[in-house]
Amino acid sequence: MFSRRDFLKQGLLPVFAGSAVPSVFANGLAASAADSPNTAPSNRVLVLVQLAGGNDGLNTVIPFQDATYHDARPTLRQDQGVLTLNNQLGLHPNLKALKAQWDAGQLAVVQGVGYPSPNLSHFASMSVWETANVKGGFGDGWLGRYLNYLDQVGESPNHTLEGVSAGSLVPPEMRSKTPVTALQSLRNFRLQKVNEHGTMVDVENPLMQFYGGFSKAGPAPYAAILDTTLQEALAASHGLQATDASYVAKATYPANSPIANSLKLVAETIVSGLGVRVAHVTLGGFDNHAREKPVHDKLLLDLDQALGAFMADMQGHGLADRILVMTWSEFGRRVNENGSAGTDHGTAAPMFLLGAPVKGGLYGEAPSLQSLDNGNLKFTTDFRSVYASVLQGYLNAPASDLLGGTFETLPLLKS
Repeated sequence: MFSRRDFLKQGLLPVFAGSAVPSVFANGLAASAADSPNTAPSNRVLVLVQLAGGNDGLNTVIPFQDATYHDARPTLRQDQGVLTLNNQLGLHPNLKALKAQWDAGQLAVVQGVGYPSPNLSHFASMSVWETANVKGGFGDGWLGRYLNYLDQVGESPNHTLEGVSAGSLVPPEMRSKTPVTALQSLRNFRLQKVNEHGTMVDVENPLMQFYGGFSKAGPAPYAAILDTTLQEALAASHGLQATDASYVAKATYPANSPIANSLKLVAETIVSGLGVRVAHVTLGGFDNHAREKPVHDKLLLDLDQALGAFMADMQGHGLADRILVMTWSEFGRRVNENGSAGTDHGTAAPMFLLGAPVKGGLYGEAPSLQSLDNGNLKFTTDFRSVYASVLQGYLNAPASDLLGGTFETLPLLKS
């Protein structure tokens, strides 16, 4: 009996991946590398929110009682309306939905997150976070390895949608041997191929005929695998079309907001019930070297309102208990503002984890604003400890295997 992994070992994937078939179908063949499982994976969903450009952590989680903070930021400091977490720290005034999560015990703030010998290049530092490798470089992303693990130990309802990214590109942290679907709208998620004139055509029936013809002519074990893969791809397409037609949001998402649109798209995909395990959205614009305050204020308001709507939507659909949201950014900013009323590339910064599975509170040690490394904060929490905590404590996955080492876990999550 041939397994899906055997199918790839025989070298047949390049034949189909190079044919005029939809990329989602070729990806489905890659997903089929996993042998049939004996147990089902967790139905928990991790939603990753990337704050691209280097979020200013000190103006996000604000040390409002620290005189050094006030002195270092004569024009950028936030000293009005801070949403207090304790007598030392507070959230930016625009993070009201996150404060509500905090009050409900469903927001964890991890302080001083970074890594040894930090790199201040956007691309190099993003690579470190995406691969969970402090040396950077290419290869599978840390969540891509998790998706590979899922295919080895459990059968999801649909391989095609285990990993979902809102946008046109697959994020590097989800790069894997299994499929990751980049979605811009549910309505346009259809099986398509290009005809001899380079024109996209609807090919559900021709595609069935194409693969049906091969299945009849080809080896029987492979025909079953092709049929399974095709059916998964078709089920994803049909399921998302049905969801798009019937979905009613249980919250009001902000208008004219790309991050809100992305999170609404993720919500629809999760509600479809087609087996989403990891989703990714991006909010860019955090590289604020000049005139930071109005830009950063708006970005945090946009983030907060979008996350508030998403969490309320998930609650309204009865899915909140299995949704965990985690934010990350490639680095923070320097302690001192620069001469252009902005901040330059820095190091350590906070991360947020929110949702019903979270054990709310402050974690890690707030970095000192006086004991600096060339003007930058010294990290106090390795980001891989946060990853390990999520992988092991929430996704029930072997963190040390997936991260290539053992890292301290934090009690961020309910058991």
